[in-house]
Amino acid sequence: MIALLVANTFVAAVTVAFAVVAVVRPAALSRSAAPTGGERFYGWMYAVRAVPLGALAGVLPLAWSGPACAVALLAAAVAQLGDAGIGATRREWGMTAGSSVAAAVHVITAVAVW
Repeated sequence: MIALLVANTFVAAVTVAFAVVAVVRPAALSRSAAPTGGERFYGWMYAVRAVPLGALAGVLPLAWSGPACAVALLAAAVAQLGDAGIGATRREWGMTAGSSVAAAVHVITAVAVW
């Protein structure tokens, strides 16, 4: 169980880190020479969702278990699956794989803490 909690916290922290990068250096994720206003806007939109949800998914299972914790983890998993779908449509295979792994870890952790 400890290894699962560590893995869950790790993938949540990586999610938060990518959200911070999306705000601080949006061109690093979009691979544009110079980020447009739209890229900066969507970087902020991503971060506004990903930072609190990632923090919740990473910290909550360490402090609390039960159905409410599992629901929070499942919400984080759904967001990650959405990100994986976006990555697949853009042929961003690293994004697709990373988000899929994060979603799987969140779901497995949700089942374990239920």
